[in-house]
Amino acid sequence: MDVLPVLISGVALLFSFGTTYVSYRRTKAQDLQDMRQELRGLLQRLAALPRENVEAQEKYAKDPSLVSLLGGYINQENALLSTQAAEVAKKLPKGTVSSTEYYSIGVALGNSYDLQNQKAFLKLSVETAKDFNTEIAALRTMGNLEFIMGQPDAGRVEYQKALGIFSKYQGYDPFTMTNTNIFTELAWANSEANMGKRAAADQHIENAEHLLANLPFGKGSEMIRSRVAEARRLFEQGGIPASPVTGSQLATAPASSK
Repeated sequence: MDVLPVLISGVALLFSFGTTYVSYRRTKAQDLQDMRQELRGLLQRLAALPRENVEAQEKYAKDPSLVSLLGGYINQENALLSTQAAEVAKKLPKGTVSSTEYYSIGVALGNSYDLQNQKAFLKLSVETAKDFNTEIAALRTMGNLEFIMGQPDAGRVEYQKALGIFSKYQGYDPFTMTNTNIFTELAWANSEANMGKRAAADQHIENAEHLLANLPFGKGSEMIRSRVAEARRLFEQGGIPASPVTGSQLATAPASSK
């Protein structure tokens, strides 16, 4: 029996399998790249919507009906795009979506009152976080969300985790640590006050005031002092202290541990 034709056939078959596998891998890589680009585009558009909403409110301040109409359109777009972003993120392999992207999707879903899915994506953000800024923002937002969803005890757990953030991210300077915890206390006070828990809210404003007394001098010190003073003023007038914007807590680079 002539084995040469058999060998040639076998080599051809292996070559065919090899080229098919390589083609499959290339197609899969291209699909992954396409989905990543789609997610990036969706998130960029979602990030622009809140700014456009504010601009519309300012531009048409004398026409409340138009402001309401435009706000409705913006919210519809937010609902559509946030749902699409969530679907794309779920299809992407583990490790290809960043904590910041999960957080952005969660915030966008929350803006359209999809609270259950917001919670799921905030949880993913916390689980995959590798940086201080994203994780502290996700923990604070999760804490407030639990209060909104009628689970204040669970919310308090998340806020407590936020206060303990520097046990995980070590090496930050005293100003950053104190400033961050002040904002966490004010956010916690806001959540308690919104639930009608005035005594608990007062305690967290007081905690912020105690931290403020030991705040090292740094860029933004006066702004932080005014934030705490304003929270106290609003509270004593029977109002609800405003919550600081999550994720904007004047972080600086970690100090060297050497």
